[in-house]
Amino acid sequence: MFLRFWRVYNTGVLLEMYEAGSLVAYSMLRLVATIGVFFYGLLLLAAQSTAAEAGSVTWEKDFRPIYPEAAAYPRAAVLSDGRVLVAFAHPTPVGRAIACVVSSDGGKSWAGYQRICEHPKPVDLDNAFPLQLADGTVLVAYRRHSRRNHEFRIEVSSSKDGDRWALRSTVATGSQGIWEPFLLALPDGTVQVYYASEEWCYPDQRIEVRTSVDDGISWGKPVTVAEKKGSRDGMPGVVRLNDQELLAVFKAQDVPPFRFVIRGARSHNLGRTWSATRQLIYRPNHLVAAPWAAGAPSIIRLPDGRLMVSFQSDESNAFVAGDRRRDPMHSEYDYLRHTYFACITSLDQGKSWMAPVHLLGGPDDPANWNVLYTGNDGTVFALSNHRGKIWVKAGATDGKLGLDVQR
Repeated sequence: MFLRFWRVYNTGVLLEMYEAGSLVAYSMLRLVATIGVFFYGLLLLAAQSTAAEAGSVTWEKDFRPIYPEAAAYPRAAVLSDGRVLVAFAHPTPVGRAIACVVSSDGGKSWAGYQRICEHPKPVDLDNAFPLQLADGTVLVAYRRHSRRNHEFRIEVSSSKDGDRWALRSTVATGSQGIWEPFLLALPDGTVQVYYASEEWCYPDQRIEVRTSVDDGISWGKPVTVAEKKGSRDGMPGVVRLNDQELLAVFKAQDVPPFRFVIRGARSHNLGRTWSATRQLIYRPNHLVAAPWAAGAPSIIRLPDGRLMVSFQSDESNAFVAGDRRRDPMHSEYDYLRHTYFACITSLDQGKSWMAPVHLLGGPDDPANWNVLYTGNDGTVFALSNHRGKIWVKAGATDGKLGLDVQR
């Protein structure tokens, strides 16, 4: 008589088997169990394959650059005439500028560079986000920081014709930090701007939203979207699910040992109030428990109702203890040098999410500050900050991209 414990880890299930009997009987039981695990694995793979196919996007084969020089943090808007506008920040000989380019052929080529605003050092401009209003006016929100003077601003510039830009309004000011504006237009013409704020909560950070009823000329008081003690909630992205429900995604720091995870918060009254429930949308997946990161999310809703969330993560970096490039616990480790651009899909309004699909980048070849954007025809644009420049590729949700594509 003897005692054996048999654990099967690769299915995620802990199987403990108590056996009392002969070695022959044990061997037979082991064979039966092995066959069972094998067929369970086949069923699991089949289910994953079906889910992946249901959530698939047909992507162009390669990314292409949209601007020939150094630039960062791309964000897009599809204009009423069908052109795609991408706004971004780039260095100048004396400082920084916010600029934009447009594409008239679905992202194949880009031209029409326009400088929206600029400022010499030490003022820092970044985090541009465009939105077109119903009357054709294009808004671009961005942050203007003067850290030397502890002056932080979220500003909005606008243009009616795309050629001449002027400051339209100041959304928020602070002395500790305000970041990453995101513009959303509601069906009634209301414009919302979401952003991350450190004001009165540093070193924590919360997500706030302000509302404009005059096309971005003035802004109401802030409403808290997400906040938790000890967490730097940041980089919000928001999508409207139906007539009243909004889903906001953001990076958070409330799941040890991870540096960042992706969480979601919901509003059932178009952003007037927000649920305190912080849905866990994605956390890094790595065999070694360490401060891996999943951050910088964006979210889109496809015409058929599917949701897609993109993020950047260093979860594919091979762990080597004590190595400053491979160990996120090393004091000199920088996760931004090892991130890849990935996306996940939901078929049930964000209640559950499929496995991530890799789009670009990886360890020592990072892809950062990525975003997904979708047009009215269902075309998905994936934009990334990669190798110092901005890159884009398009995807189709109906399999009819008409270009050199890959699954």
